[in-house]
Amino acid sequence: MWKKLSDLAPYWLLEAVRLKESQWGPIEDAVEVRRVIAEGGSLEQRLLQRAQLLSDRQGWASKQQIMWRFMCWSFFGICAVFALLGMGAALGALTTTDGRVNVLWAVLTLLALPSFSLLVWLVALLVNANTTKTSGFGVSQIWLWLSRRLVKGPDQLLLFNSFLSFLNKQRLGSWVLSLINHTAWLVGLSTMVVTLIVQLAAKRYSFNWETTLLGADSFVLLVQSLGWLPSLIGFSVPSAEMIRLSDGLQQVPPEVQVQWSSWLMGCVLVYGFVPRLVALAISLSIFRRRCTQVVVDVDQVGLIELRQRLLPVSEYVGIDSTAGADQLSETKGQEQRPALTVPTLVIGVELPTDQSWPPLSSWPVGWEDAGLVDSREQRAALLSRLAAQQYQHLVLCVDAEQTPDRGVIAWLAELATYSHCVSVCLLNPAGTMDRLQAWQARLQKAGFDAVYTDMNTLLFELKPPNEY
Repeated sequence: MWKKLSDLAPYWLLEAVRLKESQWGPIEDAVEVRRVIAEGGSLEQRLLQRAQLLSDRQGWASKQQIMWRFMCWSFFGICAVFALLGMGAALGALTTTDGRVNVLWAVLTLLALPSFSLLVWLVALLVNANTTKTSGFGVSQIWLWLSRRLVKGPDQLLLFNSFLSFLNKQRLGSWVLSLINHTAWLVGLSTMVVTLIVQLAAKRYSFNWETTLLGADSFVLLVQSLGWLPSLIGFSVPSAEMIRLSDGLQQVPPEVQVQWSSWLMGCVLVYGFVPRLVALAISLSIFRRRCTQVVVDVDQVGLIELRQRLLPVSEYVGIDSTAGADQLSETKGQEQRPALTVPTLVIGVELPTDQSWPPLSSWPVGWEDAGLVDSREQRAALLSRLAAQQYQHLVLCVDAEQTPDRGVIAWLAELATYSHCVSVCLLNPAGTMDRLQAWQARLQKAGFDAVYTDMNTLLFELKPPNEY
């Protein structure tokens, strides 16, 4: 099955992350890489998962949706303009002071610009057939320009550029722009046809030809040649004698005017609407086929460097570099506290061996005890458990008597990514006030808002008001 646009969004985000890291250097991703390795999969799947996690943390996924809505609004605006232009062209082709319409001029007015635009699209498509460069075809170029004007902020600009870069690499750009181009023209041609039908049904017109250079026989040949294809699907074509009589100097029967109307409508449909419809169908078919062939080029710059980290042969747990500035991993804030009865997991994080556990003799309904987690094996088992089962609330218990180093804070921030609500309980708060304040300051800087020094206080805050 072909990939829908929503299926292509992860590839788009991957390109955004690649461009970001190529321009500004690697993004801190220790937590995300650990989760990707725990979930497993091919290198392509791991690259996509890492990009998704980083985008969620940076807020790019929501900005991607907002930017796509802007691009859709730009497209709808262009379609609305083309609908008005199609209506205006139909009104202009049949608007005369005396109701007499020059059929040759009417055909040129209605079909000249759509036919020329289609020819330009074909030429541009042939020129760019062997390249991956995305170039607009008139209407689509306007869409790109207008979409870029609606992009606000560096992140959305990065997403916009990564969107074009992704389309180029996957050889989808020409066909996406072709779909934009043909759809807009079909909207304009549709309103043109409807307006013609309304005008021809509501008013009587007298069709004739007027020419100085061409003789009557030449005009007969031209009209019958243009009317041959429409006549195959039921549209009328005036006879040679009636065409000669329609020189504007002689009176012709009313039924001949009906034939002229049918001939004009047939030309617009066959030479204007149908070619665009066929071009749209071809573009959509190729676009769908290309979508099924979308893959990640894992050997391109910006991704090949991640192979060893995402597909490690072995894991080194010693010191890999000297400590830098005191930077803390951050977690997202939470809008409201959970209910007491939601699924909750209580975890003891790097507690001393003599720490009494659990901190409560009994847990509320829906609460589970994960025990003490300290070793690498225990951490891996805990991450597997969190990935397999969704807990709405995590309670992370740490020892307030220990120093709040950034490694512990980073581990807490990583655990916080597995749940919507997180509470931190500082056990043994009776130690020095300096360490307790250091814990609270660092936790607050890392984004932890719910910090307690007593488990009973936590339970009291989670109780519904009617149980106070």
